Amino acid sequence: MNHETNARKIHRRGTGCSSVVYTAFRDINAKASYAPSPRSEGGKCGAVLAAEKVLKETGTGKIEQFEQEFIRQFGTLKCMELLRTPFDCNDFVGKAAAIADSLLES
Repeated sequence: MNHETNARKIHRRGTGCSSVVYTAFRDINAKASYAPSPRSEGGKCGAVLAAEKVLKETGTGKIEQFEQEFIRQFGTLKCMELLRTPFDCNDFVGKAAAIADSLLES
């Protein structure tokens, strides 16, 4: 199962966005500790913060590329603004994991 599918599946069970994305990458993140708190950095979506933490902890970096792609797809990184889009949190969780996966592979 890929990280996007895993994250979406766990999220559908009611687990929070940040925890879901962060946990989905435990198989490749040797430095995994705890998921960041949603909106803890400037109101950013928890899925975004978790994916960025995974990229940082795996030594990949590429935070700017991640943010650019997420904004391209959804228009913002901020939780409260995302909630006013036609998408839902499962979309944000899935895409955050998918974008992080693609950056980890490149």
